[in-house]
Amino acid sequence: MLKPLPFSFGKNTLFFKLLTGFICVILLILSFHLFSYSFFNSNIQREIINNNQQNLNNTVERYENHIRMIQGAVVRLYFDEKVVVLHDLGMSQYFDTVNQVVDEVKKILSNDQMYLNDIWLHFRNRSYLIDKNGPSDASQFFARSYNSPNYDYAFWDKQFEEQYKTKVLKETVFIDNYSNRASLIPIVLKNDIYSELYITALLEPEKMYRAYRNSNQNRLYMFDPLNQQLFGSAPDPVPAEILGMLTGSESYVKKNNQLYFYKKGALTGITYLTVVPLENITKQVSRLNFILIMVLAFALLLSVLISIIMSLKFNTPVQQMIAAIRRFNPNNHLKSKIKEYNFIYEEIKSIIQTNQEINVDLDRKRSQLRQLDYMYKLKNIYSNPALEKGEENQKPFYLVLFHLTMTREFHKLSSLEQDGAVSYIHEFIGTTLAGRFPDSVTLQTEKDHILTLIFAEEGLEELAGAVDRLKHAFDEEKKHIGVTIVYSPELRPPAAFNSAYEETLEMAKRRKLRSETQTITELWPEPHVPGFTAAQEQEFQTFLQAGNAASAHLILARMLAQMEKVDASANQYTELAKEVVGKVLKHMIAANLDISSVFDLSSPYQRMQECTCPEHYADFYEWFLTEAVQLLMEQKEGQHPIKHFMLEYIHTHYNEDLSLEMVADKLNMSANYFSAYFKDKTGVNFSDYLTELRILKAKHLLLHSDQRIQDIAEQVGYLNANSFTRMFKKVTGITPGEYKRVHLVVEKG
Repeated sequence: MLKPLPFSFGKNTLFFKLLTGFICVILLILSFHLFSYSFFNSNIQREIINNNQQNLNNTVERYENHIRMIQGAVVRLYFDEKVVVLHDLGMSQYFDTVNQVVDEVKKILSNDQMYLNDIWLHFRNRSYLIDKNGPSDASQFFARSYNSPNYDYAFWDKQFEEQYKTKVLKETVFIDNYSNRASLIPIVLKNDIYSELYITALLEPEKMYRAYRNSNQNRLYMFDPLNQQLFGSAPDPVPAEILGMLTGSESYVKKNNQLYFYKKGALTGITYLTVVPLENITKQVSRLNFILIMVLAFALLLSVLISIIMSLKFNTPVQQMIAAIRRFNPNNHLKSKIKEYNFIYEEIKSIIQTNQEINVDLDRKRSQLRQLDYMYKLKNIYSNPALEKGEENQKPFYLVLFHLTMTREFHKLSSLEQDGAVSYIHEFIGTTLAGRFPDSVTLQTEKDHILTLIFAEEGLEELAGAVDRLKHAFDEEKKHIGVTIVYSPELRPPAAFNSAYEETLEMAKRRKLRSETQTITELWPEPHVPGFTAAQEQEFQTFLQAGNAASAHLILARMLAQMEKVDASANQYTELAKEVVGKVLKHMIAANLDISSVFDLSSPYQRMQECTCPEHYADFYEWFLTEAVQLLMEQKEGQHPIKHFMLEYIHTHYNEDLSLEMVADKLNMSANYFSAYFKDKTGVNFSDYLTELRILKAKHLLLHSDQRIQDIAEQVGYLNANSFTRMFKKVTGITPGEYKRVHLVVEKG
């Protein structure tokens, strides 16, 4: 499957803008090239004509320079002293001189760049010649060595009479006595000083043509001043009418689809002419047009490709930056060689990462604020109105309460392990429900209460499914903590939060005393469980007074069996346990027992919370009654008349302005003796005992009455509340108000 392009083609995109800009530049350059091409195309034919004319000029210059070079070589022969001797004295007695002249001729001919076949020196008065082969008789020479029908002996002899310095003759074929043929152009060079001598150089025209021609000069012609053709590279003759049109030193003539370019040599007066068919020029123009069009098309295609590539190189890093910003995840490295882009990308990456960290922190704090807001509502504490106006707080909700029952195995764990277990359940509930309901809020309102609010108007079925999955998970991990899941299938409005919470608390109290996880969706009715009858209570008190813990426990066992039979709620078991503890403590106080020792050993209310089944309550009653009866028996066995009187007097008058001297006076003892006696019998000082008794009575009043602290202070023997509060905090470590709140929370638990 093809991957989607990392950019779009919208007209407002960076890629489109960049590509459009590049295309505009290309079109501007293209228009310039098209204009240049049209201008060039209109002048190209003229340029080709000029080029051909220039080529001919170059060829003419080479030919003329070559003839000038031949002239120079011949002139040196004219002024050679050996040639002068032979001219003046003849060669009959100067054979060595002749040989030396022959060597000079051969030396000139040895230069291949001269393109010469031979050079001869024709002496008229002596009627002999000297060429590369040596001296010869003139008539014999032209008959045997260089025989030509156009140039016989008479022609060459006649040249002595004609007046010129340099004359280029028509190309002709020379035949020697061996029938060897050579097509040569004779060049006759004369000197005014030596009228009886002229020198002729035989030029090889084909070699010279191949050396000096240009590639387009397939037809090159040479004409003398009388328009006689001296040389032609092609057999086709030049029409006579064309020759009549050759005016001026150089130009061209257009005739019969041919262009005739010509130029006259300044040295020789020869007219050089080359013929170029118009078809060739047309082909050249077409070829140039084709090449230009192909180059232009290639340049255009290459420019478009480069534009796209450059647009991508500019656009791709920007798109990567945009994608990183959109998905808030700029972890990929930017593949760009542009330093500025890399710098910008790193800065954006840093900003995004910082923003992510801030958002994560804000989300966490927002979640904490929402939880705190709901906690404030539960505790009826003033909350921030800005939080209450949040969108989440205006949605209807389902309220789910998770009641945690800590087992005896749980209480065997260390404090750290206990906190970890509760925290794990809290996190597990929050994570599981947040996966289904992202807007849900999970908070722990009490140590044994976890509350979740589900904001989903049509999510009841999904909520039931999530609760069922949680139930199965809790059933597998019930060794330390049992969980009861309580929720109402009714969608509640935001204003009904507190009432919904109180309703779920009441529903949780109606749970059954079982080890498996329970799901409660309605307020279960509680069965009728009769409390102590008058006879049972009298019997129970009698057994306590007699120290018969087993019989007292038997009464409670029968009540537990009856509750188990009617499937009483956990709350009913708890209320019965509180009632039993209250009756026993009341009996112990009436017997002037210090009940603080009961709480020092292990608080019955704390042990009560560990009961998760009827058997646990039976064990609890057995333990508590045994401890209470043992304390009662110890007091009964250790009574003394004086000790009994002084303790009874203190317990009767503790609420008065009682002092050590007053009690000592009642016993007819001195204050010092009574102080020592009291400490010996009780183990504590009189003032400490009185203070602890008053505080104990105050604790009872704080827990079992609604009186003000000022009134309680007066009832236990303190003249003002400040003294009472200071002494209460000294003994217990907390103030009376704090003590009452703590124990109310414990009892509710």
